[in-house]
Amino acid sequence: MDYALERFTAEVTAAIAATGRVPLDVIELTTPKANIPADLALPMFKAAKALGVSPPQLAAELAASIQLPATGLVGSVEATGPFLNFSLNPERLAQHVLATIQAQGDAYGAQTLGADQTVVVDYSAPNIAKRMHVGHIRSTIIGQALVNIYRALGYRVIGDNHLGDWGKQFGVVLAAIEREGKPTTEGEVALADLEAQYARYAAAAKDDPALDEHARHWSLRLEQGDADARALWQWCVDLTMTAAQRNYDRLSVKIDHAYGESFYEPMLADVIAQAQAAGVAFRDEGGAVVVENLQKLPTFLLQRSDGGTLYMTRDVATIVFRLREFAPRALIYVVGEPQTLHLRQLFALVEAMGYGAGVTLTHVAFGTIFDAKGMPLSTRRGNMVYLEALLDDAVARALAVVEQKSPELPEAEKLAVAEAVGVGAVVYNDLYQDPKRNITLDWERMLATEGNSATYLQYSHARCVSILRRANEDGGGGVGDALTLLTHPAETRLLKHLARLPEALREAAARHAPFVIADWCYATAREFGVFFEQCPVLRAETPALRGARLRLVAATASALRRGLALLGIRAPERM
Repeated sequence: MDYALERFTAEVTAAIAATGRVPLDVIELTTPKANIPADLALPMFKAAKALGVSPPQLAAELAASIQLPATGLVGSVEATGPFLNFSLNPERLAQHVLATIQAQGDAYGAQTLGADQTVVVDYSAPNIAKRMHVGHIRSTIIGQALVNIYRALGYRVIGDNHLGDWGKQFGVVLAAIEREGKPTTEGEVALADLEAQYARYAAAAKDDPALDEHARHWSLRLEQGDADARALWQWCVDLTMTAAQRNYDRLSVKIDHAYGESFYEPMLADVIAQAQAAGVAFRDEGGAVVVENLQKLPTFLLQRSDGGTLYMTRDVATIVFRLREFAPRALIYVVGEPQTLHLRQLFALVEAMGYGAGVTLTHVAFGTIFDAKGMPLSTRRGNMVYLEALLDDAVARALAVVEQKSPELPEAEKLAVAEAVGVGAVVYNDLYQDPKRNITLDWERMLATEGNSATYLQYSHARCVSILRRANEDGGGGVGDALTLLTHPAETRLLKHLARLPEALREAAARHAPFVIADWCYATAREFGVFFEQCPVLRAETPALRGARLRLVAATASALRRGLALLGIRAPERM
């Protein structure tokens, strides 16, 4: 797609190269400082040194000789000291940006950068027989945003939900069910009952080695295909995933595959044998398979002395499967920061075994969620927040705001708006900042209609739609083609921000950083606010200007809706 800023950059590069004085390999365009009234700049230091002239002299000579295309996006060129500065033509910028957004609609910003390339994103990864909590929400939200971003760039993206449904920990779940029976409740309540059973059994096992051994025995029965163990396991899987799906639906999360750790069980013997054959693992005197001296990382196990497997074993099998099944260019793991060492060991082991040549393995780490008092959320502390309850609380708080600000809305619409605003607040509170940062649940800030919040962005979108609706109601809703009239500084600034979405998408993917898209949304909403204050739309000076500004409003609504959708946030038309 021929986007405005990409065309502008290409035109500037071509104009400089056409002078014959600056080779292409030294044309390194930069963004001017904030106080410089230009859109692109070429520092002249390298070229001037090669030509034996001063940078200011070369800049002045080039500014005088450059020929700009009469119908291009470059409006002017000017020498400022050792810099050659280029500015966009406001009229042609308006025509190009608005035509592009109108043509692409909800696909605005789409690119073919990733054509014929596959990316696998490992995210969400709840544990079977447990409720999803705030620890899972970060992986789920960040992962889905990355999936959306990479798909917008043309990549074939495989979202893989790596379920925790195996190993010693699950043996405790089965032993606890045997001891107390299956819960008779349903949904999240049943999962809460299973968690309580687990906690009671684990506590008892600390003082009774026989109970601990019995749980280990259950995990082995499960691995060995015991019918009773598999039946209980399947019941837990179905119960958990049914509850998780309700949360995924509310969060606009759609994951392609949900392979549990159990899926890789038939591959584990081969993984262990291959690691030994490659000389990176050995069986010690006690029978355990050990990996040591790997890239100066701490020693770790691939198999317990009793023959049981571990997370590492199953994680290696997972990578081997993904490489064979999907042939990806990159594997992206959206996993909490505490798992950094585990993933470093995993990636190093896979590489040492000869897998993944030419494939990028990336850990997108995220920090901890704190409560309003600044305490980490923890089951042990008694302040853990579970995902369904968190979303319910957010929606209830949003509904109170909707009732106060828009009492005239029909009840069904109030509920729909509250769901979009409440869930959006939770999602954006995570995505607007660097994943590595810890985040705090601060409802007053999260639901604010001003400042950097989802509610503010959703409100900006709703304001755009409201302007267009009112224009239709008063009989003058047509948008015009006199786009050359959009030359007010506030209009131009807004257009430039709209034009930056394709660039923001590329940056977000390169940095694995959804906050880049959040920043773009926030900047666009702020610029729309300035435009709204300084440039009357419905009461514009002329019908032609009114039509042109209505088209800018429509484009802003469309682009904001697109940006929010990339983050997994819905954009209500009324709030």
